[in-house]
Formats: sequence, structure tokens, C-alpha cells
Amino acid sequence: MAHIVFLRASAADLTAGKPPLRGVPASAPLSAAAAAIPASQEADVAVWRDGASPLAPAAATVIGLLSSFDVVAFLASHVGGTAAALRTPAGDVVAHEPALVREVEPHTRLIEIVELMKQGARRVLVRKNITEACTVDKKPFAPFYKAALKITGTPRAAAAGKQIVNRSSSSPTTTFGCDRYCCLTREDIVRFLINCLGALAPTPLQSISSLGAVNRGYTHVEASSPAIEASWMVPAEPRAVAVVQTNRDGTHKVLADVSAHRLWRRDYVAAADAMASLSSLNFAAGVESHGMSAPDGDADGPGGRRSGEAEAAAPLSRLSSRRVGFEDSLVGQMMMASHGGNAALRCRSTSSLAAVMAQMLSYRTTHIWVTHGEDDVLVGVVGYMEIFNAVTRDVVAPPA
Repeated sequence: MAHIVFLRASAADLTAGKPPLRGVPASAPLSAAAAAIPASQEADVAVWRDGASPLAPAAATVIGLLSSFDVVAFLASHVGGTAAALRTPAGDVVAHEPALVREVEPHTRLIEIVELMKQGARRVLVRKNITEACTVDKKPFAPFYKAALKITGTPRAAAAGKQIVNRSSSSPTTTFGCDRYCCLTREDIVRFLINCLGALAPTPLQSISSLGAVNRGYTHVEASSPAIEASWMVPAEPRAVAVVQTNRDGTHKVLADVSAHRLWRRDYVAAADAMASLSSLNFAAGVESHGMSAPDGDADGPGGRRSGEAEAAAPLSRLSSRRVGFEDSLVGQMMMASHGGNAALRCRSTSSLAAVMAQMLSYRTTHIWVTHGEDDVLVGVVGYMEIFNAVTRDVVAPPA
């Protein structure tokens, strides 16, 4: 019955209450882009091509998506210091990948949207009706209408982040011509699907290993390696690096992870300072245990700090190894091994697809690390692409 969901559901069924895509122009300083990330839906923000016409296709004006991981890694590796790094134009920092944002019409079928995401799209813009805001068309997909309304609203976490950014009187975020569109994310699709588990049966009840939903090509760094190494090898999907301990037989045990979602609403200047000076394990433990949380209040710099005050406030807010309390890496490993500060969300290779989807949505993450056996050996990772491939494996997309 899975084909019923993917062939009868349309883009309009998923866009009730969805906001437009927001971003900053390429010429805006990095501090402005960083200030906009906490209110974003997937720990990143769109960067727009300068001089783009408001009437131009929205997707064509986006040059890429700048994530919290990108910001922290750039600040940590910039030789000119934090203040100079924050003044760097966002367009010089973001990877130019315009295909990450695609446009569709309201009548576009769900299977077509999923195929776009499987091809690399992270945002799908659904064109609004000329005279109406984004609404749900009840007729083509009535059985799932109530579920769509329930699950496609703005999550509370995102709304809270939005309030923090809106307190800034000079917020640089803009929608450009995107106010003509509703923005769908990969998380929105999974939220919709988890409310349609009955129609997708029996696939959601099968184990992720039997569905081939475990990506065994995960990226990892040793716990004792410098944290900055994680920024050199972060993959495109998911944007996460496992912090591991290598066993004698060459297998890995995941202790923590470094990802865009872990850094989503952190103090980016403090995180960058820690990334440049700590080991991977100590850095991950510091993010999870101490938070490096963005301070509340008016702000227009990364993580809530005014960019002009970044250097002056650094001694009070940056996370050093002494403040974290992991001066000895062995102590950090012992704490992580006891799971007291474990930052890695994990599941078993025998876990059902439905359980993994629920876990991802519950923690609002893009990935879950997969372990196997009594020793919890790391065997892979499950992300959005693995979920989409699993639920659509028996669904044939209609001809264009």
C-alpha cells in the first residue's frame, strides 16, 4: 500500500503552516548568517546570490546552504582571528551547491519530492497559490489530511530559536522572493510518513539491516585526534563525524559525534575556540555537557553575541580545556565510556525502521549511529537518504 501514500499525496498536503525559505545575501558578513542559523529548520541557512531579482525563480537565487558546522570550522581554522573571520562575506564561506534547493508545484506528487531529495535536495520550495497562503488541498489525499495538519506545523524547538533571533532589532534574515513559496525539509517528509505507518506496512516494522538502510560508509575520527580534523572530513550526507575508539580487532566503538545539529544553537565563537584546541572526544563532551549555549538577549552575532563584542567577551564565554574539565584525555574517555556524557544517538542494527524514524524526530537529528552485538560495535549510520530509500524501494515514480 506504500504506493498509495507516495502517488496520491501531493506537495500541497504537506505545506500547511510551513514558512518560506529564509537566508542572507552572499555579501552579508558571516556573523549575520550565523545569527540566522538558530531559527533555521535544519541547522543551516540559505545564502542568496547578490543582485537577484525578487521575481526570479527562488531556487535559482540560492548559491548554497551554510551550516553551523561550516561556521564553527571556518572560525576555528581562520588565521586572521575571530573578528576578521566574522566579517568575511557569507558567500566566501558557503560551498556553492545551488542544487540543494529545488522548486515544485503544489500538485507535485510526494514520490517526486522524495526523488528530488534522494538526488541531493535539502529544501523543496512549493509555490503558493497566487491569492492564498499555503493550505492543504483536502480532495486528493483526504485520508491523511488530519495527519498532515498535525505534523507539518513549526516544531516548538524551531519556534523557540526563531524567537531568540527575532529579539535582535537588526536581524539580517530575509525571504527575498521566497515569500511566494512554502519550504519543505527532509524532516517534514519523515514527520508526514511516520503518521502514515499503516499505509506503509510492513516496511516500517522491518529491521533497518534487512531493509539495507544502514550506511556502512560512515566517517569517523579517533577520540584522541584534534577536533579540527573532524572539519576536514565531514561528509555531505549526513553532515556528521563519529568520534570513535578503535578496538584491537580494528572495529570501532562510537563515543560521541560532531555534527551540524550538535552545534545548531551553540555559541559558535566558543565552539570554534574549543575545536581549535581540544581533542575530538573532549570537544564533543564539552558541546554536550556544557552546551556552549548561546546567551539570550538582543544579539546579532553568532550564537547570540554581537560580532563587535566577540573578542571582548571571549574570555568569559569561550570553552577552554580547563573550563570543560577534561584536562586529561583519559578522564574524558572514561566519562564517555560510562555514557554519562555520550553525545552519540545510537540504535541497534535490529531496530525497526519505525523506531529509528521516531528516534530521529524525537531528538530532531539528521542521523542515528548503528551498532551491533553485545560489544556495541559501530557498523554504520542511518540518515534521511537511507530512510527514503527504504520506504520507496517498491514504489515506482510516474513518468515525467
